[in-house]
Amino acid sequence: MEKSVVWDILKSGKEVGRDTPGHDVYNRALEACAEKRLRYNTLPLTTEERKAMLSDMLGTPVVGGTKVVPPFHCDLGFNIKLGKNVLINYDCVLLDCGEISVGNNVLIGPGTKIVTAKHPLDAGKRADWSVTCAPVNIGDDVWIGAGAVILPGVSVGARSVIGAGSVVTKDVPPDTIVAGNPARILRKL
Repeated sequence: MEKSVVWDILKSGKEVGRDTPGHDVYNRALEACAEKRLRYNTLPLTTEERKAMLSDMLGTPVVGGTKVVPPFHCDLGFNIKLGKNVLINYDCVLLDCGEISVGNNVLIGPGTKIVTAKHPLDAGKRADWSVTCAPVNIGDDVWIGAGAVILPGVSVGARSVIGAGSVVTKDVPPDTIVAGNPARILRKL
């Protein structure tokens, strides 16, 4: 993938707008991923063909029993790192201008959204579509219930459970059940 100033800025947590030098490279990467997503989500494929196409979209081999059920949506693809035996169910959205790291044996329920992009509170800056990114990390053996939303910069500790429909705004410690909007700790496992 072509490198540019935009990647360096996004990874540093600085703001990127439409006029940032190198933004054209970012747009081309978004378009390339959109084309791959369209094929992944619409073509009748065998399990092996789908796994190969997903590996191409993510830019890294999909290993173990990992399965991503279409339709699946992401921005760039190559900022998503999936462990072994991950199940991402129907209609999930992973907005990956920042890195999304998913551990081994993770279950992600249908309609879940994992978001790394943040827009400024200042309306003038938003008019430029300015964005910053913060990575999201999901530990091993996590279960994320249907329709959950994980916001930028959040880490979910190993073996934790996110209740269906929860909005996770803060880090989740390992071995914890959280639920609600905003998600709060219900109990330790």
